Amino acid sequence: MKRISGSLWLLALIGATIFALFVPTWDHPVLVPVLIALWIITLVGIIRPPALRSVYRALAAPFHALRRVPALYWVAVLVYITFFIGWWTVHFQPTNGRYLQPFEFAYLLLVLWGLIALFQFDGSREEARAMGVNLEKNPLTGVLITLTTLWVLVIAAEAYLRIFYITTDAYTYTAMNYHWYQNFYFPSFNSLGYRDHEPNPDAPRRIAVVGDSFTVGQGINDIDDTFPQLIEQGLNDGTDVNVVAQSGWDTDVQEYHLDLYPYQPDTVILAYYLNDIDYIIVDTDRDPNRNFTFPDPGFGSWFVLNFFVPNFIYYNLIQITSPQRNTSFMDDLVSVYDDAAIWDRQVMQLDSLVAWTQRNNVRLIVLLFPNPIAIEASAPVLLKVGDYFRQQDIEVIDLSEPLREFPPTSLIVNNFDTHPSILAHEVAAREILRLLSAQQAGN
Repeated sequence: MKRISGSLWLLALIGATIFALFVPTWDHPVLVPVLIALWIITLVGIIRPPALRSVYRALAAPFHALRRVPALYWVAVLVYITFFIGWWTVHFQPTNGRYLQPFEFAYLLLVLWGLIALFQFDGSREEARAMGVNLEKNPLTGVLITLTTLWVLVIAAEAYLRIFYITTDAYTYTAMNYHWYQNFYFPSFNSLGYRDHEPNPDAPRRIAVVGDSFTVGQGINDIDDTFPQLIEQGLNDGTDVNVVAQSGWDTDVQEYHLDLYPYQPDTVILAYYLNDIDYIIVDTDRDPNRNFTFPDPGFGSWFVLNFFVPNFIYYNLIQITSPQRNTSFMDDLVSVYDDAAIWDRQVMQLDSLVAWTQRNNVRLIVLLFPNPIAIEASAPVLLKVGDYFRQQDIEVIDLSEPLREFPPTSLIVNNFDTHPSILAHEVAAREILRLLSAQQAGN
């Protein structure tokens, strides 16, 4: 090993050893034996003790054998990097918003150690020149250059998506969406299991916001940018605004969780979106999700699940951007409300929720969310739901008109997710604060 490469080789192993000290032995029992073996190889490779000359030659033999066939050596380097980085990716899924663990740092430094060995162990300028001459004459060199270029582009694209594109999609299908939830949604939970700050038990006034992914702010990294938190900030009078919502909740579970919440509110804000009726139609012929397809079980499904580039292509570029699929999904969801039997079941759940607020002497405000990029298509549903509540003298805020002031693309979290953006949450908070202020002025 040359002085510089040998120093890097040694430093990589020292770094791996230091990080390994913070790894519980029972979690990765093979790590210690691997480190011991690599320390022996490293010391033999750097010191080259005369008594172990035969050992050194035995260690160097595989590297020389590979370098005598430069095309095979080139492929071996690509396979080495692909396998070990791929193993790390599949087992740990490194993404923006997730901190690497000590074992990962140790593992990556060991991978670097192996790569330096592939390049430099017992290498020489003469051997490098011979490899260069061989590659110049080899007809496979052009193929290898093309293959390597494509490989670099795929690796770069995978890294880009993992670093800069951990975000959501409208239908929660993608790997990026899954890791957004792991990195930004669940870590924001309070002790009660909601994406919210800790409640204030001694608050003079309490508002509970009930809903689903629209309420918790799917696609919004900072919970302080969601409309429940913006309401609390806007009131600034000690009112505690509590989120009693989860992604995926429908009307059938909201009353139950309100009843379980340890602090009874003075006011409940029900954030209603079109798919709150899903619990009735899921896994039936009326389910709008039928418009999307999923990869068959097997290697293809595993590949799409674990790597972001094929996942992005399969879901984001083929499925979610399909105008036909999206239009059919929206049409199917809206048409469900025209089915009398389904609507009657939904009314039963809404009746029960209204009865709960009346029984507990709680003020109910209903916030109706349209699909931000399909406000007109959402109108029949919001009108029907809004009329149901208005007939019972319940205050209704329909966000359709306030949101029409803005370009549709500014109202969604990203091009693949029509959940409300920070701007849309600000609009929702503004309208609610306006209603609450009007009540206070009237009193």
